[in-house]
Amino acid sequence: MVDRTLARRSGRAAGLGVAALMALLLTPPAPAWSWQEPVALETLEVTATLQKDAAQQRVQQAQRNLAQDMADVLRDEPAIQIGGGSRNAQRFYLRGIEASNLNIRIDGASQGRNLFQHRGATGGLDADLLKSVSVATLPASDQGGGALGGSILFETVDAQDLLSAGRPAGVRLKGSHSSADDAIGGAASAYGRYGDAGLLVHVSGVNAEDYRSGAGNEVQGSAGRDRDYFAKFSLLDRAGHSLRLSAEKNENSGLYRWGAGDGAYDDTATLQYQISERQTQVLDYRFRRPADERVDLRLSLFHNEQSLDNTDANSLTETEGYGGDLRNTARFHLGATGHELTLGVDLYQEEGRYRTAGSRRGGDNQAEVVGLYVQERMKLGPLQLAAGLRYDDYSTDFGAVTVDGDEFSPSAGAELALGLGVTLFAGYGEAVRSSGIIPVQWLASATDTPTFNQRAGKDSFGKGFKAETSQRYEGGLRFEHGGLLRPDDGFEASLTLFETEIEDLIVQIGGSRGAPVTGFYNDDAIEVRGWELRLAWQLRDFRTSLAYSRARAEDAEGQLIGASVGNRRAATTGDRLLWDSFWQVRPAFAVGYTLDALGGLDKDAIDRSGYVLHHLQADWQTALDGLSVQLAVRNLLDRRYSEQTSVGSDSTAVYEPGRDVRLALIYRY
Repeated sequence: MVDRTLARRSGRAAGLGVAALMALLLTPPAPAWSWQEPVALETLEVTATLQKDAAQQRVQQAQRNLAQDMADVLRDEPAIQIGGGSRNAQRFYLRGIEASNLNIRIDGASQGRNLFQHRGATGGLDADLLKSVSVATLPASDQGGGALGGSILFETVDAQDLLSAGRPAGVRLKGSHSSADDAIGGAASAYGRYGDAGLLVHVSGVNAEDYRSGAGNEVQGSAGRDRDYFAKFSLLDRAGHSLRLSAEKNENSGLYRWGAGDGAYDDTATLQYQISERQTQVLDYRFRRPADERVDLRLSLFHNEQSLDNTDANSLTETEGYGGDLRNTARFHLGATGHELTLGVDLYQEEGRYRTAGSRRGGDNQAEVVGLYVQERMKLGPLQLAAGLRYDDYSTDFGAVTVDGDEFSPSAGAELALGLGVTLFAGYGEAVRSSGIIPVQWLASATDTPTFNQRAGKDSFGKGFKAETSQRYEGGLRFEHGGLLRPDDGFEASLTLFETEIEDLIVQIGGSRGAPVTGFYNDDAIEVRGWELRLAWQLRDFRTSLAYSRARAEDAEGQLIGASVGNRRAATTGDRLLWDSFWQVRPAFAVGYTLDALGGLDKDAIDRSGYVLHHLQADWQTALDGLSVQLAVRNLLDRRYSEQTSVGSDSTAVYEPGRDVRLALIYRY
């Protein structure tokens, strides 16, 4: 059934506070395929409520489109561009910054560094397990370490989220097919609750052939097999205590290109059988003392293993990471001001190894960071202020040489409600990281005596070797209003300007085609500037949103950076327009439509064509209790195109899938 809370209340929203009003206006209807949870309004930071609503909206969008992997989950987020084509070559960019420079976590577990050419777990999670996907762009000191360009946080569901009202246990069975890659998928979930405790067990798998691009060409080396196994115990809100324990194993395997997976396409290239795997265990404990808002404690511990096994080449690259975060958020009042003060400590240690022909190549490569942070958020009437400071103590092995140091990174922000639903906001933050964008396989192949900052022609030549740092700026305004066109509608608009500068990116010398890595250097600075415009309007069971985004990545000489040059750094794309609409026609039937348009780009060394794509979605709850049918059609008009974030030109880059008709049967009890 549709949640009509927004539609009924928005006409009375003028009498509410700004935070409550924004939460009401942005809460989307809950279609049958989504899991919705109440929006907490007690936070002092209005932005936090907006981010939480957007996090749930991304999951609903992914489920409407029958997302097949993590790239699919993020594909319709206006700030993110996906490139690469096939699974093993996919890269994604957040506001022009490549994912290697982001803090990416699943249930708090950091996903670590690239294994070979790409991050090991970019595609590694069943989208049906997601509760929320948070894209954090506004800087804050309590968002974790190493987030040079921002953070992307995935949160999985609990058993309690899936249970039907009044039932102590349930099951969910799913069978699916997609036409572009002739993929067959299946999933089974069982979940139950006893008192405050819940248990969820899930298994899923997909077998896919080489997908067909627009105009009917098969993309060699894009077939694969996915398997996901997940279990989660959740004890929620027992005398203020909550405990979550989860374990997951995700595996992808197939015949893929090696090394040049996202380079110029070659349908005669040799394919090698590769297996990528992620295993993650997470403990999440929270305690909120009843009647005392000064105690809101959270402890998160995790263990994460990733591996890439090229069985044909007899090589294995793997990482093992441990980490944790302990924080307390105290909420209190001092006179007329309200405060939300967070104090915490986090740590992360990762060890990477590379073996070829059965023997270890190079030594184990370790990276470690310990961070202390404080984040204050204060509210005084219509004004909200934020200030934070993070201290990082870091060390990273570069061959036989260990580079260590420490750094303070401040952050600050402000929001001012001007009245009539208008809010101004601004933020600034810094970040530091010492491990670079170098894949583990190359890092482990370094010689014992590498050189540092000896790359001729770079600004860093002959200077001291440094950790990477970034400075992020963001600012703009929001407008929210109930009863704009109809007494029971809701409207929200925002305009955001942003700028990110990354300095001293750590890059290697050598490593290509099995050659040893002989040195490291700090690359020249890059800058990404842009803006985003977002509009959303909702009337009862209908919601439509429009987003326009632009991001321009420039090198130190002011030249635009394209995907072919900005490998693992940044990439410029054309302007993007994304229009999405959803209508719950009846309680048992819903439809959706998405327009995705990317402008062409012809400037400096970049010359890439744009595209216009149309996607359709439908959901039907059948007369048989618990059985639903979902349909999603991606690239309805079978457009032949390649993403501008894929390496190459219009004629050489890997083409994306053509028309893809996805059908799923889902049974819930």
